[in-house]
Amino acid sequence: MSETETDSDFEKQAFTKAYSAHESTVALKEAGVEVVVDYEPTQLSTIMLFFTMRGTVFTSPALWVEQFVILALFVGMAAAVHHFGIHDEATSKEAGSFADKMATLAAFLLGFYTSLTVSRWWRLRTDGVGNIWSSASQLSLFISQFVTRDPQILGALRRYARGSLSLVFLKRRYGADFVRKLDKLVDDDIFTLDEVEQLRAYNSNLAESVWTWVAHIVADLYKKGQIKSEMMLTFLMERVNLGRGGAALIGAQMGTPIPLPYVHFIGFLVKIHNIILGLSYGYMMGTTWKMDHFSVSQVFLTLKVFFIPLLYNAILLVNASLADPFSGEVNDFPWQKYQKGIESDGFSYIQAGEHLPMWMK
Repeated sequence: MSETETDSDFEKQAFTKAYSAHESTVALKEAGVEVVVDYEPTQLSTIMLFFTMRGTVFTSPALWVEQFVILALFVGMAAAVHHFGIHDEATSKEAGSFADKMATLAAFLLGFYTSLTVSRWWRLRTDGVGNIWSSASQLSLFISQFVTRDPQILGALRRYARGSLSLVFLKRRYGADFVRKLDKLVDDDIFTLDEVEQLRAYNSNLAESVWTWVAHIVADLYKKGQIKSEMMLTFLMERVNLGRGGAALIGAQMGTPIPLPYVHFIGFLVKIHNIILGLSYGYMMGTTWKMDHFSVSQVFLTLKVFFIPLLYNAILLVNASLADPFSGEVNDFPWQKYQKGIESDGFSYIQAGEHLPMWMK
């Protein structure tokens, strides 16, 4: 808030922003794909969220294909029951009760599944990407103030941290073919041509093993006497290991997905629930079908058969999207934003050391 703004002005601006009819998400282009980098949480807490589509699960074609199948089952069952004149009140109640029990079980298990997936996603961001980022920042800060201000050394520390993270993204996006894409890292001023050739020469666990180069820089500074004590050496090596550990955590977690039987069963349960719900509610619709009017109960049946499968399928797709935030989809981690953030944050510590207040000088 500026000096000329009052509390009421600030509240008015916040209110206007919350109810403005425009996209609440901010995206940038990465390799031809828009990646969401920010959004307006206040607007997503109001009815204006209906104006937000970019980055939401409702833009997924798979969601609407699944929805079409359920609605087709619903309409087909209702038409068949009506056509053949099947009217059994007891069976109708039994069908509704069974569908409700399946819905309760599916909702319960989906809650655990979503909690697990979100916790894994957050761990990738904090203990994975976050530790790589933190390591680069701390090394830039402490080496520039206690050891050396050589721009080549400090620049290499930041470049190798950016390279470690970028190698994760490349491997997740291109699989075994990612080594052929390493030239992109030269174009982004992350590695030199010689460094890329050295990576290709051994091509093993690159995102993690590149931290050996950082460790070598620190060890070489110690051998040259620029690191004055073993205590400082140990401290700096712990910062190096922090970054290596971040890359290792990402590799380990992405190489160990949530167990297949669990994910398969959750998906199987949701799909069976949706099919049963479509057929059961279709039967109930067929037994009350009147050509001359549409009753309130029929309206509620139609709404339930539309929204319940839609929400359950949406939760499954959200979990699938969160499982791999490095693959290049719209809601994945923004690769370019992160690697440029590592560079700018690390460089900022060096700049701060060159622009000390007068009293410190």
